[in-house]
Amino acid sequence: MYRVDYFAGVINTLVMIFVNIAIWKAIYEADDNLGGVQLKVVMTYIALAFLMQCIFVMEDYFIESKVTSGLISSDLLKPISFRAYVFSYNVGSSVFRVLMQLLPTLVISIFLFKLLPPFSTEMGILFFFSAVLGYLVLYCLNFIVWMSSFWFYYTFSLVTIKDALVMVLSGALIPLWFLPQWLFNFVKLTPFESIFFTPISIYLGQVPAADIKTAIIKQVAWIVVLALAGHLLWNAAKHKLVLQGG
Repeated sequence: MYRVDYFAGVINTLVMIFVNIAIWKAIYEADDNLGGVQLKVVMTYIALAFLMQCIFVMEDYFIESKVTSGLISSDLLKPISFRAYVFSYNVGSSVFRVLMQLLPTLVISIFLFKLLPPFSTEMGILFFFSAVLGYLVLYCLNFIVWMSSFWFYYTFSLVTIKDALVMVLSGALIPLWFLPQWLFNFVKLTPFESIFFTPISIYLGQVPAADIKTAIIKQVAWIVVLALAGHLLWNAAKHKLVLQGG
């Protein structure tokens, strides 16, 4: 069962990359340069976005299942931090996906879709660092949504809305270059840009060298803001759990 799930995950990622690249090839059929962006750049962007998504997967209903089953009461009695436990659980899953799903999918994608290399060695290193920050931004955003399970019995609707916003506004599905200018300006004011668009733009050399430091500082700032919001919600949630009698 686990072997089938593993191979299905690898095949699913490759199929999603292939389908989306095919769509963009059809869009670019009449012109190899759309909005000042070449097709090979977009193809690499799409492939990297889906490769990152395969390791940015998190267990959205982990905390909800603990709350609805009542098991969280025993977790809170253990001499460990529950938030650190949830974080390590998701990070462990992501590390597994990096080793067992991302690496083979990346190798196949490089030969199958002819991905562009990093704009430079420095950009490649900064991309890795920025991708880690993007993961943390997404985790902190997810944690805030997960905390709603202390007030709502089911969080499926909230998780669905969050996933839709992340897919569209983070650049996971469509490069933000192609959004209307007013919408692009709005996205810059949100944490979504920092999840996928910023790391991939750095990889492709689309962020001027002088602006990379600002982009990374922006990612760190969103991590701090969202982590603080999550901390406040967690403190409120613990009191809510006590009022409910565990």
